[in-house]
Amino acid sequence: MGRNNSPALPSGLDSYRISFDWGQLHLVAGGSGPPLFMVHGLGGSCHDFLPMASRLADDFSLLIPDLPGSGYSDKPDLPYGPGFYAQVLSQAAKNLGVERAHWLGHSMGGQVVFSLALERPGLLRSLVAVCPAGGHDGASGWKGFLEKVLVNKNQRLRFFEPWMINLSTRAIFGDPRHPARLELTRRVRAQWMGPERPLLERSLVRSGVAILDQPVWPRLHEIQTPVLLVQGEQDQVVPPVEIQRLYAQLPTGARWESLPCGHMPVYTMVPELVSLVRDFLKGLD
Repeated sequence: MGRNNSPALPSGLDSYRISFDWGQLHLVAGGSGPPLFMVHGLGGSCHDFLPMASRLADDFSLLIPDLPGSGYSDKPDLPYGPGFYAQVLSQAAKNLGVERAHWLGHSMGGQVVFSLALERPGLLRSLVAVCPAGGHDGASGWKGFLEKVLVNKNQRLRFFEPWMINLSTRAIFGDPRHPARLELTRRVRAQWMGPERPLLERSLVRSGVAILDQPVWPRLHEIQTPVLLVQGEQDQVVPPVEIQRLYAQLPTGARWESLPCGHMPVYTMVPELVSLVRDFLKGLD
């Protein structure tokens, strides 16, 4: 694992790159204690967990990747989606010498971590799913809408304007006035207005289709690891019915908590979310 220049990071965290046959995976790592992987959602990056990281680093060795096609990781022509990401993270854990870890996923990252728990259960000591995707009842009409209306044959968006980023972050935050929303909007807009935009569109489109193609809730009864499910009560991305569907399939003993927020408690309710995560993980000792 090689060191690499990175965005500004909290004290105690450093940036690395892990080499794969397809390119390099960017990873933020630091802290001390049992390993905790933190997996971001669709269109996200390692930045999404930095507010939490400074509060968790005293208790856990944090491993925060940029998924392939996102953030500072390479963005080649790959079969992006939750199942593929789970395979990459499994290999990353092996490369890092991590045999078993706690895993936290937000949004699509929750679907990724659920997929990992189903396919590689031995890697997980526990699972935390924050506003997770994967509880939808099949692709239904959304896949057709995405593929026929929003996307062209080259897997690019048919139309894109910078104001769409502002509109999207307003919807997912719930509180459009939150300072973190403005910073996220600025950061995402800068990346999407740069030369990587075609690559970001490709990974976003493929991941979006795969999310719809790969609901995980029908198999969650197979999960063997302790689970904490965290819901945003005003979440406009993952509706309550999908959280209920996920929870109903989880084994007895799974824990379900709600926070009074939208889809982004990783930014808007950091102390409360960190408290839930820490209490859950410490309770497993």
